[in-house]
Amino acid sequence: AEHVYYVYVVDEDEHLNGVLSLRDLIVAQPSTPIADFIRREIFTVDLEAGRDEVAAMMAKYNLMALPVIDAENRLRGIVTVDDALEAVLPEGVKRRLPKLS
Repeated sequence: AEHVYYVYVVDEDEHLNGVLSLRDLIVAQPSTPIADFIRREIFTVDLEAGRDEVAAMMAKYNLMALPVIDAENRLRGIVTVDDALEAVLPEGVKRRLPKLS
């Protein structure tokens, strides 16, 4: 099972508007509006991005997840760090690693 750390905020047409850290939400005062925690500047990757590009971006910025958007900035998916590692590790290394659950 993968862990969830962020919630991606979209509008009614699925345009990506920001990201909300679950940690920030949990430690916040109950009276604080959720909008105060939404980060508007987020890293994204295009639908056409290759696996090496995605993995490099995640490594460079130490990201646990990376939203995938289309040309109209609509959220189309999320690549997790586990997904990126699975995509770029050589088969020989994958076979030697213990399965994570």
